[in-house]
Amino acid sequence: MDHHEPEFSADPALQTRSGQSEEALAQMRDDLRDAIRAQEQLQVQLRAAVKELSEALRNQLRPTALERPDPQLQLLQARIRGVEQRMDRTAEQLKGILQSRIWRTLVGAGGFLLRLRHRK
Repeated sequence: MDHHEPEFSADPALQTRSGQSEEALAQMRDDLRDAIRAQEQLQVQLRAAVKELSEALRNQLRPTALERPDPQLQLLQARIRGVEQRMDRTAEQLKGILQSRIWRTLVGAGGFLLRLRHRK
Protein backbone atom coordinates (compact mmCIF):
# COMPACT_ATOMS: atom_id res chain seq x y z
CA MET A 1 0.00 0.00 0.00
CA ASP A 2 1.32 3.33 -1.01
CA HIS A 3 0.43 6.07 1.49
CA HIS A 4 1.23 9.46 0.08
CA GLU A 5 -0.05 12.48 1.89
CA PRO A 6 -0.50 15.40 -0.47
CA GLU A 7 1.64 18.37 0.40
CA PHE A 8 0.02 21.76 0.75
CA SER A 9 2.24 23.31 -1.88
CA ALA A 10 1.59 20.47 -4.34
CA ASP A 11 -2.18 20.89 -4.42
CA PRO A 12 -3.17 23.92 -6.52
CA ALA A 13 -6.86 23.54 -5.67
CA LEU A 14 -6.05 23.64 -1.96
CA GLN A 15 -3.81 26.66 -2.46
CA THR A 16 -6.57 28.41 -4.38
CA ARG A 17 -9.15 27.67 -1.67
CA SER A 18 -6.69 28.76 1.01
CA GLY A 19 -5.99 31.99 -0.84
CA GLN A 20 -9.69 32.66 -1.27
CA SER A 21 -10.30 31.99 2.43
CA GLU A 22 -7.51 34.34 3.42
CA GLU A 23 -8.85 37.05 1.12
CA ALA A 24 -12.34 36.59 2.55
CA LEU A 25 -10.93 36.75 6.08
CA ALA A 26 -9.00 39.91 5.30
CA GLN A 27 -12.12 41.47 3.77
CA MET A 28 -14.22 40.53 6.79
CA ARG A 29 -11.62 42.05 9.13
CA ASP A 30 -11.65 45.27 7.10
CA ASP A 31 -15.45 45.33 7.05
CA LEU A 32 -15.59 44.74 10.79
CA ARG A 33 -13.04 47.46 11.45
CA ASP A 34 -15.10 49.86 9.30
CA ALA A 35 -18.31 48.86 11.08
CA ILE A 36 -16.73 49.44 14.49
CA ARG A 37 -15.51 52.88 13.43
CA ALA A 38 -18.95 53.76 12.07
CA GLN A 39 -20.62 52.53 15.25
CA GLU A 40 -18.28 54.60 17.37
CA GLN A 41 -18.99 57.71 15.28
CA LEU A 42 -22.74 57.14 15.51
CA GLN A 43 -22.49 56.67 19.24
CA VAL A 44 -20.61 59.97 19.62
CA GLN A 45 -23.23 61.75 17.51
CA LEU A 46 -26.10 60.13 19.40
CA ARG A 47 -24.59 61.02 22.77
CA ALA A 48 -24.23 64.65 21.65
CA ALA A 49 -27.83 64.76 20.42
CA VAL A 50 -29.17 63.19 23.62
CA LYS A 51 -27.14 65.59 25.74
CA GLU A 52 -28.38 68.58 23.74
CA LEU A 53 -31.98 67.40 24.01
CA SER A 54 -31.65 66.80 27.75
CA GLU A 55 -30.23 70.29 28.27
CA ALA A 56 -32.94 71.86 26.16
CA LEU A 57 -35.63 70.08 28.13
CA ARG A 58 -34.11 71.12 31.43
CA ASN A 59 -33.66 74.75 30.39
CA GLN A 60 -36.88 75.44 28.51
CA LEU A 61 -39.42 73.28 30.20
CA ARG A 62 -38.70 73.75 33.92
CA PRO A 63 -41.92 73.74 35.85
CA THR A 64 -42.35 76.49 38.39
CA ALA A 65 -42.73 75.57 42.03
CA LEU A 66 -46.53 75.84 41.80
CA GLU A 67 -46.94 73.83 38.59
CA ARG A 68 -47.18 70.09 38.43
CA PRO A 69 -44.66 68.41 36.10
CA ASP A 70 -45.99 67.62 32.62
CA PRO A 71 -46.53 63.85 32.25
CA GLN A 72 -45.38 63.98 28.62
CA LEU A 73 -42.20 65.75 29.66
CA GLN A 74 -41.58 63.14 32.34
CA LEU A 75 -42.12 60.38 29.78
CA LEU A 76 -39.70 62.01 27.35
CA GLN A 77 -37.09 62.41 30.08
CA ALA A 78 -37.49 58.74 31.04
CA ARG A 79 -37.05 57.70 27.42
CA ILE A 80 -33.89 59.81 27.12
CA ARG A 81 -32.48 58.16 30.24
CA GLY A 82 -33.31 54.78 28.69
CA VAL A 83 -31.48 55.70 25.48
CA GLU A 84 -28.46 56.85 27.47
CA GLN A 85 -28.42 53.57 29.42
CA ARG A 86 -28.70 51.48 26.22
CA MET A 87 -25.83 53.44 24.67
CA ASP A 88 -23.69 52.73 27.73
CA ARG A 89 -24.55 49.01 27.60
CA THR A 90 -23.78 48.86 23.86
CA ALA A 91 -20.42 50.53 24.41
CA GLU A 92 -19.59 48.04 27.17
CA GLN A 93 -20.67 45.09 25.01
CA LEU A 94 -18.52 46.27 22.12
CA LYS A 95 -15.59 46.75 24.46
CA GLY A 96 -16.17 43.24 25.83
CA ILE A 97 -16.21 41.73 22.35
CA LEU A 98 -13.01 43.47 21.34
CA GLN A 99 -11.29 42.33 24.54
CA SER A 100 -12.63 38.75 24.48
CA ARG A 101 -10.32 35.78 24.13
CA ILE A 102 -12.32 34.45 21.18
CA TRP A 103 -11.97 37.73 19.28
CA ARG A 104 -8.26 37.98 20.03
CA THR A 105 -7.80 34.36 18.94
CA LEU A 106 -9.64 35.00 15.67
CA VAL A 107 -7.61 38.13 14.99
CA GLY A 108 -4.38 36.28 15.79
CA ALA A 109 -5.32 33.35 13.56
CA GLY A 110 -6.21 35.73 10.75
CA GLY A 111 -2.90 37.50 11.10
CA PHE A 112 -1.07 34.18 11.07
CA LEU A 113 -2.87 33.12 7.88
CA LEU A 114 -2.08 36.43 6.23
CA ARG A 115 1.60 36.12 7.17
CA LEU A 116 1.69 32.60 5.72
CA ARG A 117 0.13 33.85 2.53
CA HIS A 118 2.66 36.67 2.13
CA ARG A 119 5.56 34.25 2.54
CA LYS A 120 4.60 32.35 -0.59
